[in-house]
Amino acid sequence: MKTIITFLFITLSALGFSQEKINVILIGTYHFNNPGFDAGKVQERNILEQSNQANLSQITQKINKTYKPDKVFVESPYEGRENLNKMYSLYKQGKAYYKSDTLKNDFQKRMLSENEIFQFGFRLAREAGNQKIYSMDYESQMNIGALKSKLSLNPSLTYSDFESKIKELTNFMNNCISESSLQKTFKCLNSEKQYSMNKGFYITYFNKINKAPDFYGSQLVADWYKRNLIMYSYIQNQIENGDKNIVIIVGAGHAAMMYDFIKNDPQFNLIEVKNIF
Repeated sequence: MKTIITFLFITLSALGFSQEKINVILIGTYHFNNPGFDAGKVQERNILEQSNQANLSQITQKINKTYKPDKVFVESPYEGRENLNKMYSLYKQGKAYYKSDTLKNDFQKRMLSENEIFQFGFRLAREAGNQKIYSMDYESQMNIGALKSKLSLNPSLTYSDFESKIKELTNFMNNCISESSLQKTFKCLNSEKQYSMNKGFYITYFNKINKAPDFYGSQLVADWYKRNLIMYSYIQNQIENGDKNIVIIVGAGHAAMMYDFIKNDPQFNLIEVKNIF
């Protein structure tokens, strides 16, 4: 038995370290088009303003000069990856990738003109000479709506506790977004403090709202982990031989989770934002 375990350890070690690690640049961001889907009210930072456009160009140039990514992953549904690449193909050619006069509402217009998928992901991939853009999002439902009714499972917690924690995290995010440059905003959103606050929210609050047989709180936390693990698997399964550098552009809450996944994945070498610009 000991011999078998030793063999497995050696084999797994060889698989993990036989090839050079792939550099992963993880960039947690706010949503440039501010759709308002998150529980907290995150403030606006107009990505179309000249100063933000200049910062975005500086950031993409810096990443390409230092790493020139082989793949750029964006928070777009994996199932819609073919349509996204049709849009990216038009973008690469300098053509309009959407028709504004056919869009039904302002949300759609802002999504396609301002969202980080297009403003940051498309720009970075094109400047790196990439033929494709890579989708990795997975939509799932989390039963947040039942929160108030489930709070009776733990009388020591109240809905005002939830609101207080949301406010604390939102205030921190808004301070990040208010930074003087986009570079500083990204450094703040990818700081150890933001990651800790974001992950800690699920563990210290939601996970306590628990009672058999449904274990509501733990199920809620598990659903959040499941979504992020599926998203991460889409990244893992699109890696190819020869890839040396990849960039992941994702919401700050997802980045907090993926930070741990990447750190514990032997095929990857995490490059943190603070070490880039």
